[in-house]
Amino acid sequence: MKNLKCVVIDDHRLERMLLEEYISRHSFLKIVASFHNPVESLDFIKKGTTDLLFVDVDMPLMSGIDLLKSLPNPPPCIFVTVHPEYAIDAFDIHAIDYLLKPVNPERLDKAIQRTLELFEIKEKAIQYSLRFEKDFLMIKEGTAVNKVYLHEILYLEALTNYTKIVTAEKNYITLNNLKNFLDELPKNKFLRIHRSYAVAIDKVKGFSGNDLRIGRQSLPLGKTYRQEVKKIIKDI
Repeated sequence: MKNLKCVVIDDHRLERMLLEEYISRHSFLKIVASFHNPVESLDFIKKGTTDLLFVDVDMPLMSGIDLLKSLPNPPPCIFVTVHPEYAIDAFDIHAIDYLLKPVNPERLDKAIQRTLELFEIKEKAIQYSLRFEKDFLMIKEGTAVNKVYLHEILYLEALTNYTKIVTAEKNYITLNNLKNFLDELPKNKFLRIHRSYAVAIDKVKGFSGNDLRIGRQSLPLGKTYRQEVKKIIKDI
């Protein structure tokens, strides 16, 4: 993986400096510019040399979300903010992740890992294709074709316009976004639990607070989906 050129935009100086310190712990991330507000950053970003943005939402002159909307081809973006209410707007413009302040370094690490997966997909430039059958999927990766039974799937993860299929043995990538992917699956077998995750209902081991347990792994339970998820899990 090449070094990723990062730009940080936040109107709070101390919070910006703390975020930059956390980012600098990753040797493959290089902060090439830092700005107090989005307007100051526009000329730099439009040069097309930025690989990844870390952006606050509520800032003077222009919000972080409006910044991305103003760019014809915005770089991948991780939002970092105190405002949970704008998360849906952020994911609608394909944000990689949405972190709440104060930033938890471990949570930031997870967002960066998701970013790396996205860049690795693009670097490989593999032509993925997918065919849905009654009880299984046929997934083409380059010259290889994989047959994945629905009962093998643990959960699905959204990576902007891609969907990662997670099984106990292997992970797969498809070019379908998560919503379109779920539209093709049996409604009684899979459940959306978050903007970025859907799970196989029969693989759920329980939930605790804002997390859902799938085997030994915990996945975040989104506020929008919480009530419906808990009702369905309780009934099974």
